[in-house]
Amino acid sequence: MTGPRRLVVRSARVVDPDTPSRLADVVVEDRVVADIVGAGAAAIDGDTTVIDGSDHLLLPGAINSHTHSGQHLDRGVAPPLPLDHWLMWVVHGGLELGPEEAHTLAIAGAIEMLESGCTAVLDQVWVPPGEVAAHTDSIMDAYAEVGLRAVVAPMVQDRDILESLLLAPDRPRPAPLTDAVPAEDLAAEVETFVTTWLGARHGLVPAIGPSAPQRCSDELLTRLASIRRRHDVPFHTHVLETRDQVVATRRRYGRSVVAHLDDLDLLGSWASLAHGVWMDADEFSTVQERSATIVHNPVSNLRCGSGLLPLAGLLEGGVSVALGADGAASNDAQNMFEVMKIAALIQTMSGAHRSWPDAVDVWRACLHGGARALVQPTGAPGGLGTIRPGAAADLVLVDDARHPLDHEEALIRSLVLAERGDGVRTVIVGGRVVVESGRVTSVDRRAAMRRSRQLQQRIHAEATERATFYERHRELLDAAHLHATSLPCPVERRARITPAFEVPHTLAPHHRAHLGPEGGV
Repeated sequence: MTGPRRLVVRSARVVDPDTPSRLADVVVEDRVVADIVGAGAAAIDGDTTVIDGSDHLLLPGAINSHTHSGQHLDRGVAPPLPLDHWLMWVVHGGLELGPEEAHTLAIAGAIEMLESGCTAVLDQVWVPPGEVAAHTDSIMDAYAEVGLRAVVAPMVQDRDILESLLLAPDRPRPAPLTDAVPAEDLAAEVETFVTTWLGARHGLVPAIGPSAPQRCSDELLTRLASIRRRHDVPFHTHVLETRDQVVATRRRYGRSVVAHLDDLDLLGSWASLAHGVWMDADEFSTVQERSATIVHNPVSNLRCGSGLLPLAGLLEGGVSVALGADGAASNDAQNMFEVMKIAALIQTMSGAHRSWPDAVDVWRACLHGGARALVQPTGAPGGLGTIRPGAAADLVLVDDARHPLDHEEALIRSLVLAERGDGVRTVIVGGRVVVESGRVTSVDRRAAMRRSRQLQQRIHAEATERATFYERHRELLDAAHLHATSLPCPVERRARITPAFEVPHTLAPHHRAHLGPEGGV
């Protein structure tokens, strides 16, 4: 943190999900909230920075608990596709980018997140084997420069995507897309990253982040579990994002993949599991018993047709749930206000209306669940997701003009459902002001945007090559998807919608009489 060690946000309406809103001064010292006093009452001295909070709401910074910085400029790249098809188009068909491009991508995403009120992220970033150090150093440097709090987990795997597909018994398995990398080598690279960055810079935390169990050997997962224990760092992975993964992992392990992770000592309060859409009741119970966190990614789940997480039941059952934007290639943005709105609204598609989560439930998931996912829980000293003495000074000032101020519940709903992030005026991360007048000031924003635009043009220039690569594998992906969907699954997470022009069987005979022979009027 540079500049004065003391900062006062004066006369703002402080809005926290667990306390009534009130006009107050918030005093920041040494990266944390030191005090909250009446509006205009904080003492000011010559070493104090004063920020005028009048006509503004002061919120805890939002937490994005799952994204992939390597996709920050892939907005609009992929057509609507189910996950494995999408992976072939976006991930395996994309450009090979180096550490310099990784830095540009991380800066681009950090600017978008900060300017829309997000102050912390869990970045599960793909890194090429043999280049983990160069890429992660570049990404960590980017987050340090722009001032976004970050947990970074290099995404590694030693099983090819084609090995993870469930194919019909009579279907020969194709050759892998890439050469195998020994689990020992991958684990050694990850441990070097962890030891290099653990405690190196305030606000940056290294983590363990295997891609997904089905794309990792047990040897790799066991080695990563050992590294996690030795260094006491967070663990993050994708789990049961799609129906296909349920049947594929049960066929591989002969049991639940969640139980398998548990036996490998990869579930605990330090673990967060992205998606979890297709877990069954026993799996959700295991997650709850181990105090792990599920990271709900509603936008990308919709984008890839993955299904609906039973959020209301999880919250009622005491499961820790956080929110993530997921990568821009499966979201097309990094706006946590948008994520919260969609997370709230899609729950109306299931269950009685009395069970639907309210806006404050979703906001708590973003803040408190996010703090747990980043292993910086709300109640701990320096914890995230709240405005109270001792909490991290991750604060966001939002113009209050759009929001009702005289009705507490309406104010929270308005923030979750009506705020778009364009009302963000000032952002403070760990006591450092990084956004002023709605724009990032911690780096040369214009130069960063110029580099981002140039890289984005390169990424989109090879769209035809991506499509060609995908088409080479489409028939195999279709066959695997159809085979997986033909097999029984213990849960259902997708809607069954009556087709637009299907005549319901329950239509009364006297109504059928008005329809023509083809169902028309």
